[in-house]
Amino acid sequence: MASLSPIKKILVVEDDDAHAELIRRGFSDLSGQYELTVAATVKEALDRIRSRNYDIVLTDYLLPDGKGGDLVAQSADIAPVVMMTSHGSEQVAVEVMKSGAIDYVVKMPEVFDAMPRIVERALREWDHMLEHKRAEEALKLQSHRLEHEVAERQLAQEALQEQALLLKKEIAERKLAQETLRLSEEKFHKAFDSAPLIMVITDLEEGAFLDVNRKFVELSGFSRDEVLGRTSTSLGWISPLDRKALIDKLDQEGQVAGTVVTLHAKDGRTLKGEYYCQRITVDGCERLLAIALDITERMKLEEQLRHSQKLEAVGVLAGGVAHDFNNILTVIGGYCELLKLDLPQDNPARDKVMQISAAADRAANLTRSLLAFSRKGEVKAAPANLNDIVKGVEKFLQRIIGEDIALTTSLAEGALWAVVDSGQIEQVLMNLAANARDAMPKGGRLFVETERHDIDAAFVHAHGFGIPGQYALLTISDTGQGMDEATRKKIFDPFFTTKVVGKGTGLGLAIVYGIITQHKGFVNVYSEPGIGSTFRIYLPAINAAEPEKSAPTAEPDVRGTETILVAEDDLHVLDLVSSILKQYGYSIIHAANGLEAVQRFKENTGIRLVLMDIIMPVMNGKEAAETIREYQPDAKILFTSGYTADIIRSRSDLEEGAELVMKPVKPMVLLKKVREMLDRRGEADKD
Repeated sequence: MASLSPIKKILVVEDDDAHAELIRRGFSDLSGQYELTVAATVKEALDRIRSRNYDIVLTDYLLPDGKGGDLVAQSADIAPVVMMTSHGSEQVAVEVMKSGAIDYVVKMPEVFDAMPRIVERALREWDHMLEHKRAEEALKLQSHRLEHEVAERQLAQEALQEQALLLKKEIAERKLAQETLRLSEEKFHKAFDSAPLIMVITDLEEGAFLDVNRKFVELSGFSRDEVLGRTSTSLGWISPLDRKALIDKLDQEGQVAGTVVTLHAKDGRTLKGEYYCQRITVDGCERLLAIALDITERMKLEEQLRHSQKLEAVGVLAGGVAHDFNNILTVIGGYCELLKLDLPQDNPARDKVMQISAAADRAANLTRSLLAFSRKGEVKAAPANLNDIVKGVEKFLQRIIGEDIALTTSLAEGALWAVVDSGQIEQVLMNLAANARDAMPKGGRLFVETERHDIDAAFVHAHGFGIPGQYALLTISDTGQGMDEATRKKIFDPFFTTKVVGKGTGLGLAIVYGIITQHKGFVNVYSEPGIGSTFRIYLPAINAAEPEKSAPTAEPDVRGTETILVAEDDLHVLDLVSSILKQYGYSIIHAANGLEAVQRFKENTGIRLVLMDIIMPVMNGKEAAETIREYQPDAKILFTSGYTADIIRSRSDLEEGAELVMKPVKPMVLLKKVREMLDRRGEADKD
């Protein structure tokens, strides 16, 4: 008697009752072989699949809560899925098969009758797929086993080869052990003693020196006999706190690598050492090998680099501010000069105008000093007697410091010449005097002294600055509060100040540093709390004779009738310059930017000179000049700018040989330059 086939469980997912009934009828003659369960939604179908095993799932393509593809995605690994749809298309067919369905049928009367055959075909295909998967997995497993076996055999062979090599090496090492040990000890001792780094061996408990090398003796100043048997802390070489920190790090990390420690030499010098420590075994005992790299000079250079970077950053700021500030000063100073020309000598308002003009000049000097501090300004250096500069500014210094501070000057015998910008050196003296005044709120004494000073190689080595040569030395000392070492190291930093908020900018001494550095000089500061401060300024000295006094020359005639094109984007400066030139007879054509200047030049054939700002919107002065000279190669162009010439040239905004007047410019200086250029014969004039 043949065995009965097991009943196949079919889950039908169909929300159309009519279609569900048609599917049931397709299996009506085979009720003993198939058991059908109907679900109307994706959720219901998933709940049934999770609670009971089904041999196959027949699902509609579109269901109330989703697509049949959603069901396939979540159950394709559990049972085969046949997708049914009422409206078949090639696009739907592709989508269904991509979702993982094993078959796809279109609902038609003949399809409902053929459902048993479709199910059997799908089950056979499912069985084939499962068999194929099992075969693939078996092959993969077998392949992994073979690979693992081959790898194990290879490792075993390599291990045998390595063991053979180790045995050979061990035999060779045993033969050379005693000779190697002897040579190793000899080499270590030579390397230890001649190493360019500090090397010491100490015990771990107290830190007593067991051995030190020659570099330690050289840098510490202690002899070998002085240190052996004594501890590093008892000698003062390293502080107890620093040694404890090194030992703690050694215990935690097993070694010390790159820790910076302050070291104290026998003669009181302070060094910075980068420490590397490790435990070693010597004669069967655990010791500490410490290696220290002297980084004192490196740290000084790093500090100098940081200082230079600060100056550079503020220099960028100062350079940007200078242009706009100089435009403002041009207007203020220019109108003051015009008023002085209009007002008679006995007019009471003339003194007030003179005060405004003097204030504008001081503001211009301040701008130049800011640029000098940033080392971006133009130094108008010329041979000058330092004694004369001090004499000339002595009255101003007394006004700055006030009546409760006594000023004493002591000048070198004979002239003391140096190539300097006298205005900037005066600014240095005034800044230092103001700084001294703030350090003596209850009064005191201020000393200003000049002398000759020779710097030699020994001086450079002892002080750590300077270049050998002859210098003019300017010394400014006060009896004020003084500074501690930490403050002294920061006084030249931009914006550093010890004053309360609102009482100082922190730029006074930074400007001093910038000016002297720009003059290729040096500044040395000595100060102690409660004693006072001394600033020594070294400027390269020269040998020069007293210049001969020349007879006064008559003022040149600066009037004219020519037509001048004035291109300036600052309307206030434009009005001022135009007023000055018109007052002296010139005809003026205005332009607010470079492009407009080019247009005006082409429209007016009688323009004899172009007076043009370098930095303008739309088209800058350089581009405008190049365009104008393409139209008229021998055009006379006079540039103006609030930036310094070296800043402009560094930005390629000005070519070599170009004519330039710097803002703020006094009216008479501008008029003389204009007249000079107009009177200069060019190629067009010669024709």
